[in-house]
Amino acid sequence: MRIMLLAVVAIAALLARPASAITDYTDTWWTPAEPGWGINLAQQANSVFGTFYVYAQDGRATWFTAQMVRDGTGDRFTGTLYRITGTFYGAPVWSGYHIAPAGTATFTATSSTSGTLEYTIDGVAVGKAIERLTLAPLNVAGVYIGGVSGRRSGCGPGADLIIRPMQFEVLHSTLTNDIRIDQISTTSGQIVCRMEGRTTQLGKLLTISNASYLCAEGWENPARIYNLRPTPAGFEGQWVSDAGNGCSESGQFSGVTQFP
Repeated sequence: MRIMLLAVVAIAALLARPASAITDYTDTWWTPAEPGWGINLAQQANSVFGTFYVYAQDGRATWFTAQMVRDGTGDRFTGTLYRITGTFYGAPVWSGYHIAPAGTATFTATSSTSGTLEYTIDGVAVGKAIERLTLAPLNVAGVYIGGVSGRRSGCGPGADLIIRPMQFEVLHSTLTNDIRIDQISTTSGQIVCRMEGRTTQLGKLLTISNASYLCAEGWENPARIYNLRPTPAGFEGQWVSDAGNGCSESGQFSGVTQFP
């Protein structure tokens, strides 16, 4: 009964929104060719708070923050950049801080794992290509109960919605970076679809750029799996698959860990 309730909750969450590219950009971002500086992004809804760790002309560490909001142009966030000074960290008594506008900052996502950072400080303009910083390997192996929500378009007559309660069995080798995701019917116990391929990791997200994707009802086309990651309660991911001739499929899946 507990497992079935969890499944219902997971499916309800999936059906509450259409299948689309939903990305949380919260992570540490950097330019690999320029180690030693970067920006931490923390996203809440349509707002992103950025903390810069950069250096002044004399080489000393300098602290800036930016409060950016989505400006309506794709996944672009822009806002005011601030210079902050404050109480010495070792002071026995906190005596406050001072914050003042110093310029502007814009983060534009070019994918879920890469983007551009443009900012101006005291009239000095900077533009950088940035990507997520990987700190530790992720692993999504496990058995989960949840569901799939997606859509097919341009594939001829018939239902184009994909809505399935599902059990997931995920194998993930951190040695070879290979992942296999089996979608298993909660009623028949049979494999409905299988996705597998070699993954790459940037920050807290995994991507399988060229996964094999095979379903029992006949779908057999390559897929791109992205925004794949473990969550506090299980795992989640999204995919897009092109069958050619204008026929494509996209969607998202998620599950909570299934306990014995």
